[in-house]
Amino acid sequence: MARHAHEFQCDGNGTFGTPSNNNENCGWFNYPTLRDNMNGNYIIVCGNCGHEHFRAIKNGVVTSDRHSAKLGEAERIIVLKSQTQKEKRQLGAIAQLRQMEAAGRNT
Repeated sequence: MARHAHEFQCDGNGTFGTPSNNNENCGWFNYPTLRDNMNGNYIIVCGNCGHEHFRAIKNGVVTSDRHSAKLGEAERIIVLKSQTQKEKRQLGAIAQLRQMEAAGRNT
């Protein structure tokens, strides 16, 4: 079973790390390691600010879809601080293709 890093940007204002207790969005990029066989509801916790993102994952790719009652109870993914960074990093070719597939854009 293959694993890969998937990128998403936090838009929350969580309770730990920076920023906290202000009105600014976190904006940090998170790169959790996902498996190709992951499907269902997940709560992805930002490694910088702790904001919870309620997302559906399909074939190991984080979608923009919120939780669905059809997908069952959510599992929690806590992104490590070492898997976050303020600036967007260059993704490898495979990661870029997987994100394009998730967005419905075929190459």
